Amino acid sequence: MATAQASNSLESSAEKAVTDSRTEESILLIEDSEEAMWLVRDALGQYGKGKYHLEWAQDLKEGLLYLSKKNAALVLLDLGLPDSSGPSSFDAIHKVVPDLPVLVLTADDRPETEAAVIASGTQDYLVKDQISGPLLVQAISAALYQARSTNK
Repeated sequence: MATAQASNSLESSAEKAVTDSRTEESILLIEDSEEAMWLVRDALGQYGKGKYHLEWAQDLKEGLLYLSKKNAALVLLDLGLPDSSGPSSFDAIHKVVPDLPVLVLTADDRPETEAAVIASGTQDYLVKDQISGPLLVQAISAALYQARSTNK
């Protein structure tokens, strides 16, 4: 029930923000931890200057369903999900939306996992306990800029 309320709260915030004159870019966070979702939401709110709207999927299946129905500017992807783990999570997203920028945001700090995901094409590999709010927003901005430059 708390999850549904959190989701509705995010949607309500987004609806209010849409009336703002700034254009927001939709960021899809695929993450099973509600606590991590709130930390990302707070970082985007505090450091994103109103540029971003956060959507949340709690597992890979839900994230893929979202991407099949709606557009996102970028995906923040945890690699430790209830229904998928490791580089295969990135591969599944990349197969469905190959041109969509994906930033991995995970607790997995193993170099071999990072190397595999970077080789597959992720824009960045961010380890949760090594990243701050400003650095997260900077990584998102850089990935979006790079994607726009590449798609011109």
